[in-house]
Amino acid sequence: MRRCRWIAIGLAVVAGGVFLFALARSAQSDTSLQAAETVKVERKRLVASISASGSVSPVAQVSLNFSVPGTVSQVGVVEGQRVRAGDDLARIDSAELELAAHQAEQALIMQRIAYSQTLSPRQDDVDAARAALASAQAGLKALQQPDALQVDIARRQADVANETRHHVELQWNQVKDAPVGGLGRDLLQSQFAQAVLQAQIADLQYQIVARGGSAAQLAAARAQVAQAQSALNRLTGDERARQLAEAQLRQAEINLELARARLDQARLVAPFDGTVSEVNIVPGEAAGGLQPAIVLADLTAFHIDVGVDEIDVGRLSEGQAVEVQADALPGVPIRGVVDRIAPTARESAGVVSYIVTIALEPSEAPIRAGMSAIVDIITDVREEARVVPNRFIRIDRATGRAYVNVKRGDQIEEIEIMTGLRNDSESEVLQGLSEGDELIILPSSPDFFSP
Repeated sequence: MRRCRWIAIGLAVVAGGVFLFALARSAQSDTSLQAAETVKVERKRLVASISASGSVSPVAQVSLNFSVPGTVSQVGVVEGQRVRAGDDLARIDSAELELAAHQAEQALIMQRIAYSQTLSPRQDDVDAARAALASAQAGLKALQQPDALQVDIARRQADVANETRHHVELQWNQVKDAPVGGLGRDLLQSQFAQAVLQAQIADLQYQIVARGGSAAQLAAARAQVAQAQSALNRLTGDERARQLAEAQLRQAEINLELARARLDQARLVAPFDGTVSEVNIVPGEAAGGLQPAIVLADLTAFHIDVGVDEIDVGRLSEGQAVEVQADALPGVPIRGVVDRIAPTARESAGVVSYIVTIALEPSEAPIRAGMSAIVDIITDVREEARVVPNRFIRIDRATGRAYVNVKRGDQIEEIEIMTGLRNDSESEVLQGLSEGDELIILPSSPDFFSP
């Protein structure tokens, strides 16, 4: 009897435990359902996009600097000023450059005259050139082959000088040893010295005439002949002379172009219509430095360059719509389009990306160059798509299949679905769900994550 009583007591305890456990599970289930998050499948417009960040840049911007040294003489603009293409922005002292340009102009004029004379010389110039050549040739010939008559004259002059010296010497010998001098003796001594000197000079002149010119004289005479011949050739239409004159003319033209180009470089000119964004020079200081002298920007339009990962770049094409959010303008809608996709990639720290240029559409928003912004490039759009939040979708890691929990009354049923277009927060459901189905996430549900 006692044994049966203990068995009955044990069964009662077990039954009570089972009841309490079931009650606790029911209470826990009710609590979980109350804390669960639910959402209904709805139809709406689904947009897929690729996000990236960058900074706003003007449609054109250029840093201007003087390419020739000098001292800044004039700065004609201030920061924020609007200028037109071709306007002078600043200048350096150009006095030396202007002088060089004038010299080049004069040199070109002279070369044009020389070239014109080479092609059609005046007869007077030709006659004068021929006379100069004949004179130079005669001088060279006289040095190479002395004239017999001139040699004979020089010899006779030397003989006369020596006879005079001899006659005066005899007279001097008669009085030079006299014990008492006088005016006559001194005069005779002076005449003898002069006669000796004149005889020596006459002998040297005879030797020079008879010998001909020295090596240096012959070289100089030959050079004079060559110069005279070249001058005559230039006037009489020698082909090489014509080519030389033409080359000299072209060189003079090039020198003038260079001089004018250097003069133009003494001023900074606006290459396009724009706004002066920086002025880093003042009159009186030397041109040049690490900073650009003037920075000009075209602020009539803006663009943003962003880097897009190689995995996503295949989804992009020119003309795709872009939504832009500037950090400095929260909530202000800014739109744009994909203007250009770089044909080649760049690599940084092992990450391969492509530069994509986003052209911003005209806007009333106060956009400024340099603003940081996030862009969403719209790659696809589904109208009236069945949409569920990504956080309600569970992906089986082993199979890659997608599942959701559907609440039907008090029951929860796991259903496999097929997804289509998706973005960072939502996915399109192609199969498995209907509009209005209620999805649920229990607080303890594992393995839920965005695809």
